[in-house]
Amino acid sequence: MGPRFVRFAAVFYGLLAVAAAVWCGLRGIQLPLLGSRPATGLALGLATAAGSVSLSLLAYRLVPITRKLAEELAPSLVDGADRFGLVLVAVFSGVGEEAFFRGAVQQEFGILIASAAFGLAHVGPDRRYLLWTAWAVLAGVIFGLLFEATGGLLAPTVAHVAHNAATLLIWKRSRRHVDKDA
Repeated sequence: MGPRFVRFAAVFYGLLAVAAAVWCGLRGIQLPLLGSRPATGLALGLATAAGSVSLSLLAYRLVPITRKLAEELAPSLVDGADRFGLVLVAVFSGVGEEAFFRGAVQQEFGILIASAAFGLAHVGPDRRYLLWTAWAVLAGVIFGLLFEATGGLLAPTVAHVAHNAATLLIWKRSRRHVDKDA
């Protein structure tokens, strides 16, 4: 995941956020950014990320397929990537996906459709990735509940960005030996 991928992520997820804004504008739907209590949204987002990262680490330890997939994906996702690039991709993906799936899709079709669509956007290349897809559906429900509870995109976006950033950075750190050997 080099600078070229980071630029691609910025463009792709930026376009996803623009699509959400255009969708909401055309349909007369407000795209609520902060919600009624931003400090609460921020706290809930961070607490949710702490819980989801903890569950991810537990799954990595207890579910062998998660370790196997992580080892297969690491060379293309985190090995050789710099930490700043990983954080940028986490920010771009969290902002773009939350604007689109919670801000537009959920407001138009409801939490279940938005969560299913979010999961479908995270389908892997074969059946082994179904666990990842199921995790994405669950995350979509959780992010959707945060959106509903706070009335804004801040809480789900913070949860999404913090989860992705922490997971990528922990994954990168766990593979220090690979970067040193390269």
